[in-house]
Amino acid sequence: MNVLRLVRARRGAIVFATGVALVAGSATAITSASASAPISDVSSARCPYTFAVITHGDNGSFWSVVYKGAKDAAKDLGCTLSEVYGSQQQGQAEPDDNAENAQIQDAINAHVNGIAVSDHGPTLMNPTIAKAVARGIPVVMLNAGCDPADITASHALTCVGQPETVAGQAAGATFKRQGATNVLCVVHQSGQNLLDRCSGLAAGLGLSRCPVGSPPAKGPACTEVILSTPDAASNPTQAIAQVTAELASHPGISAVMCLNSAIADALVATHPKVKVGGFDLDTGTLANLRAGTMDFAIDQQQYLQGYLPIVFLYLYNKDHGNAAGGGTVVNSGPLVVTKANVNNVAAAIAAGED
Repeated sequence: MNVLRLVRARRGAIVFATGVALVAGSATAITSASASAPISDVSSARCPYTFAVITHGDNGSFWSVVYKGAKDAAKDLGCTLSEVYGSQQQGQAEPDDNAENAQIQDAINAHVNGIAVSDHGPTLMNPTIAKAVARGIPVVMLNAGCDPADITASHALTCVGQPETVAGQAAGATFKRQGATNVLCVVHQSGQNLLDRCSGLAAGLGLSRCPVGSPPAKGPACTEVILSTPDAASNPTQAIAQVTAELASHPGISAVMCLNSAIADALVATHPKVKVGGFDLDTGTLANLRAGTMDFAIDQQQYLQGYLPIVFLYLYNKDHGNAAGGGTVVNSGPLVVTKANVNNVAAAIAAGED
C-alpha cells in the first residue's frame, strides 16, 4: 500500500512509527531504523469518537473492500461507526444521490464526530457537506469528490481516492505501448468519475477526447460505449451483448477498456482473444490476469479509501485539528496490474484488502 504504512502491533492495535511525512497530497510513513524509536499504541485507551461512513456504493466486491477498510480502522483504533451506509442497494440500477444526501443530513442530526463520504453528486452534496463542517463535524471524502474544486466547495479536509483521469491515462499509455490504439471505453453506469476515466484513457492514447459514437476503422481513437442494461455491473453477461455487437460491427477495434471488474471478467469469458483492460480487482480478474486472458487491470487500492478516512478523522479529533491532505487529494493507487506483478497483490486480495 503506497499511501500510508500503518504498523500493527498486537491484534487490534496500531502503532505509528516516528517520522510520518505528508508530501504533495499523499501520505508516506517513514519507519525509523532505530529499534528503540518511540511509538504510540492507540489501542490502550478506547477511542471515544463515532464516525459515519456514507457512500453511493452497493455491497458488491468493490465496495465491500472499502467498508472492510473503514471497519478495520475503527476496530484498530477502538472507534465506533454509527453505520456504514451505501445508497445503491444491490440490484439497484444507479446510485441514489438524493438518498445519500439525506444520509449525510442524518449524520449531521446525529452529531457524529466525523463523516467519511463519497461525494458522488457534488452539486447536490457539497452544500450539505459544508453544512456539516460549519457545525463542527470534520469531513473526509472518499472515492468520489477527489477534485480540488469539490474539496474547496465542500470544506472537506481532503479526499482519499484514485485520481480518475490519471488512472485512465495509465490505461491509455499501457494500450499505446502495446500498439492497441483503437479503444472502446465501456461505461456501465452514470458518474463523472467514469467519464473522467475515459477522458484520461484518451489522453494516454495521445487524444484530446473520448466521444460517444461509431468507432473508426483504425486508431488512434477512443470511443465511449454507454451500456443500456440497468445495473450492468450486476448483470454483466447481459450487458456485454452491447459490447459484442460493437466488436462485430467495427472489426478495427483493437482493445476494450472496462471500467468495472465484473464487466471485464464477463467480456474475457466470452471474448478470450480480445485485448481487455479493466478497473479494480476481484477473484475473477486475478485468475484472468494470471492466465494472461486479461491484459491488465487498474488497481485503485480501495481498502485505503475506507481505512485512511477513519484514521484522518480520529487524528483530527484527538490531536486538535491535525489534518492530512491540505485541501488536496490523498491518492490511493493507481497501480497497473499485469500477469507480471499480479502475485504481488494476490495476498491483499485474499485478505479482502484490495
